[in-house]
Amino acid sequence: MTLAGHTGAVAADRPSGDSRSTASVLNDAFAAAGREFGVPRDLLVAVGYGETHLDDHDGEPSSANGYGVMHLVSNPEHRTLEQAAELTGLPVGELKRDSRANIRGAAAVLRAHADRLGLGATERSSVDAWYSAVAAYGGADEASTARLYADTVYGFLTEGVVQRAERGERVTVKPRKVAPERGAYAKVLPPGTSTGDGAQSEVGILSADYGPAHWVPAHPNNYQAGRSARIDKVVIHVTQGSYAGSISWFQNGSAGVSSHYVVRSSDGDVTQMVRDADTAYHARSANPSSLGIEHEGYVDNPSWFTDAMYRSSAALTRHLCDLHGIPKDRAHILGHNELPDNDHTDPGPHWNWNYYMQLVNSGGSPMTAGSPTDFTGDGVDDIVTFTQNPEADVYVAASTREGFGGAKVWHDFFAPGGETPLTGDFNGDDKDDVVTFTKGADSDVYVALSNGDGFGPAAVWHDHFAPGGEVPAVGDVNGDGFDDIVTFTHDAEANVYVALSNGSSGFRPATVWHDFFAPAGEFPALGDVDGDGDDDLITFTQGSTADVYVALSNGENGFGVGELVHEHFAPAGEQPRVGDFNGDKKDDIVAFTQGANSDVFVALSDGSGFGGGQLWNEFFSPSGEFPYVGDYDGDGKDDIVTFTHNAEADVYVATSNGTDGFINGRKWHDFFGTPGETTL
Repeated sequence: MTLAGHTGAVAADRPSGDSRSTASVLNDAFAAAGREFGVPRDLLVAVGYGETHLDDHDGEPSSANGYGVMHLVSNPEHRTLEQAAELTGLPVGELKRDSRANIRGAAAVLRAHADRLGLGATERSSVDAWYSAVAAYGGADEASTARLYADTVYGFLTEGVVQRAERGERVTVKPRKVAPERGAYAKVLPPGTSTGDGAQSEVGILSADYGPAHWVPAHPNNYQAGRSARIDKVVIHVTQGSYAGSISWFQNGSAGVSSHYVVRSSDGDVTQMVRDADTAYHARSANPSSLGIEHEGYVDNPSWFTDAMYRSSAALTRHLCDLHGIPKDRAHILGHNELPDNDHTDPGPHWNWNYYMQLVNSGGSPMTAGSPTDFTGDGVDDIVTFTQNPEADVYVAASTREGFGGAKVWHDFFAPGGETPLTGDFNGDDKDDVVTFTKGADSDVYVALSNGDGFGPAAVWHDHFAPGGEVPAVGDVNGDGFDDIVTFTHDAEANVYVALSNGSSGFRPATVWHDFFAPAGEFPALGDVDGDGDDDLITFTQGSTADVYVALSNGENGFGVGELVHEHFAPAGEQPRVGDFNGDKKDDIVAFTQGANSDVFVALSDGSGFGGGQLWNEFFSPSGEFPYVGDYDGDGKDDIVTFTHNAEADVYVATSNGTDGFINGRKWHDFFGTPGETTL
């Protein structure tokens, strides 16, 4: 089933089966360069993916003055751009701006390193033999950082690569087993590691200021010892480069720049490079009074901004604010672009400030656009808060249709810190239950069923689902009356897995229901858009284009092709949610702008798409609050709620009039959902 009126409008990076261009510019270039210079094609792709996610950034330089998909660099300490020009005879300008030339130049540089290392033809045919050449390509001054760079590339070879490049071209590397021949690097430990006998790399194992971070000191030229002002703000940056490359750049004495921390995209790994007590060179006039956090990636490519990165960075920012007495608000947690006396644009339009600030203040509110909360089974949605502290209590305040009653403990240990709690009716008794995704090595899924007055014992309903940085969601995707669990891998592959509820004691084995939907940087959701009783996939691309795509459920084993259903809704910085606001059994979409105006816009579903966005409320859920949706007065139309998540912990509701607005906004609870808790 397709959405009428929207066929043929699929974006360049939509699921398989669309009609977009299948040009093979990069694939042809990687294959040709590999053949010409005797470099394994997959190795070339892995190097490029690690450097830029195969994005040429329209010929614009990185922070280290690197160009193109292969990040050929021209700076005082590292000149692979000029080296590539000499080796290939190509003009520097062409190497900067033409992806074919850039890939060819990188292959030539890698081959030169291989020749210097004495690799023969037989050795060059094996990716394992190229380890030292790859380490040299990264250009790090420190051996431990060079190893980090090479290990990252070989990690991509192990895991495989699936990337939608410019114009929709799909570039892949199949996963393989690797046994890299590290040579001299075998005796070099990556940053922040140690051997069993107490040996360690030339940098410290852990940061003194933030325990989970590695300590890798920047070059003394790139920061100033001590401070001339009190620390009163945190500044968010984007590296315009790779994780290992940025660490290497800050170790380069000619860089003249640094940051206190660097966060990796893939898993949220953190490296500290300047002590909190010292002044990093990252924000000009704000340097003496600020702490800088760099995030791996590029401003114009949202695929770098993974959920793992957001959560790790938010935990770091929360720690720094608590440690240094910095208020956790947007007046004190700023983007580089928001500071006076600077010309930078990072973190840019794709950085999701509202989600980030919710994570900073709540300790990990889920990225979810809707999750039902009728725990008593009376047809009216209630509110729930998960304390997510060592006690891990769960409180519910039931709706009276005109307010929320007193908060009561419904479970005394569920969803401790680090887990992702959600809600849904998993056994079909019309009472919503609670579910938590542990997200650890085991990635277990626990459910506690509602009895109408509390939640029963937690039981494992799935033993491996939504690991790592995946984004879980809940919905009835096959229309059988039992809510199921869904996970968006939220990475370059952008797979969507579903585990159907058996209605009594567990979820069935997970299967792929879509092979490309909601990649990193987008905001995924579930909702019954066409009103057929099966929940469908929705994704908000956010950013500057702010498109909305839907893939309809077939009710059995998959979702259809993603179709463009709205061309501008919930751009970066706004919070999208899904609910039935006019009571027609078809889910609509709502955006909370959360800016100075704090407007609320709704686009109603007509069963085949969404109409134009209309203003439904002129001031609701300002910045720093957590907005949500539910039918709190029991009239069959979803309303809006906001949790202030501050010391007052107020809860406000505005009810839907079913046609064109949310009205009667007022306080429904005066203390619920304190800072650090997760509310739904």
